[in-house]
Amino acid sequence: MNAQTPATALVIEHEPSREVTPLTLLSQALSSGADPATLREFMQLQREYKRDQAKAAFDNAIAAAKAEIPVIIKNRVVDFTSTKGRTHYAHEDLAGIARTVDPILSRHGLSYRFRTSAEINQPVTVTCILSHRDGHSEENTLSGGRDESG
Repeated sequence: MNAQTPATALVIEHEPSREVTPLTLLSQALSSGADPATLREFMQLQREYKRDQAKAAFDNAIAAAKAEIPVIIKNRVVDFTSTKGRTHYAHEDLAGIARTVDPILSRHGLSYRFRTSAEINQPVTVTCILSHRDGHSEENTLSGGRDESG
């Protein structure tokens, strides 16, 4: 594209057997001598396209992993008596959950990590970040009061 050709007149060639993506459009715009504003638009379009592709891959991986994750067995028991009475329940510990889900998540390109915050006189906050190898991630944050019981 030269100075006399408006950006709207950009001619994009398409091979029927090849998928048209923002990256192919950007490549053709570069080789046509497109102006910087047009190139920026194609670059933004490519970023959005990649973000959408990563989200779709994440959603597919979550669905596939969920189909494989079995019921997790409760492997710990809490049983004590306090001034409030008796407390008794069973639960899964994090190590047991990880042993079950980690190999499945990994097969589908998923991983998780935790971010914590424990400011003085504030609730404890834990954020789980679930990420896919293609770049999309989602977070879930839970907060709770501190256990000062000793």
